[in-house]
Amino acid sequence: MPAIKQKAAIKTPLKSRVRDALISLLATPLNMVFIGLRIIWSGRRLRLAALSLALIAVGTLTFKLEQLSPMADWSAAHAYRLTAQAGFRVNDITVEGRKRTQRGDLLDVINIDQNAPIFAIDVDAVHARIEALPWVERAVVQRRLPNLVHVQLTERRAFGFFRKGDELTLIDRNGVAITKHHLRQFAHLPVFSGVGATLRAADFMDLLADYPVLRNRMIAAHWTGERRWTVHLDHGGEVHLPATDMSGALDRLMQLEKDRRILAQENQAIDLRLPDRVLLRPREKRRSTLHKVKGAAS
Repeated sequence: MPAIKQKAAIKTPLKSRVRDALISLLATPLNMVFIGLRIIWSGRRLRLAALSLALIAVGTLTFKLEQLSPMADWSAAHAYRLTAQAGFRVNDITVEGRKRTQRGDLLDVINIDQNAPIFAIDVDAVHARIEALPWVERAVVQRRLPNLVHVQLTERRAFGFFRKGDELTLIDRNGVAITKHHLRQFAHLPVFSGVGATLRAADFMDLLADYPVLRNRMIAAHWTGERRWTVHLDHGGEVHLPATDMSGALDRLMQLEKDRRILAQENQAIDLRLPDRVLLRPREKRRSTLHKVKGAAS
């Protein structure tokens, strides 16, 4: 048997190889796009939805003139109906992060009917209505095609109360009012009063975190004269803090507490406003603010 000779490889010119590579690079994405369009167009529902969305876009661009707006509205409504028939309609609403917000209140402001066209939903309007609810700090509203609306809530955290006269309002850490109803479950929180108190309450409570003996006895704090705090204690006593160097005054108070258990004495006013002395005087016992909270209508 004669030996089989292997033919030498034919060398392709460099210019041809570069040309073939460019053609391959260009053809691949174009083929992928073409295949994707073929797949989309092959589905009747997807084809119908694509046509409807195109109709909405054309209608929006074409009928911007006020006199033609009824025709644009009709076109949009018709297109939304077509997308709903193609399966793009609301079958469910999911909510994440809801703890305090009432379910009925949330559904009222979402206000989306079952099987409503999902593209017809004004997501921005729904978002604004949800964030107007008292417990909601932030909200995210999303369409999850083809048939789901998802709502993500970040709710406010109850921080304390603001008292104006006999009226109590639950507030968050930033001093934002939450509600005046169903307060009894929050009766353990402190009550703040005085003009500007809500803006300073969080910093004050952060300061008192280093003085837990006083913090644990405090039931209320009044921002007095728009310059200093008066702390009301659970046994009827009170502590008058200075306008400046509160930390120094609290350090002196803690030394007195260590030496004489001064905070355990009922109905006593402790005045720390002078830097070189502490003044003590009896205080007439009054009904505590905490009792008012506990007796508030639920």
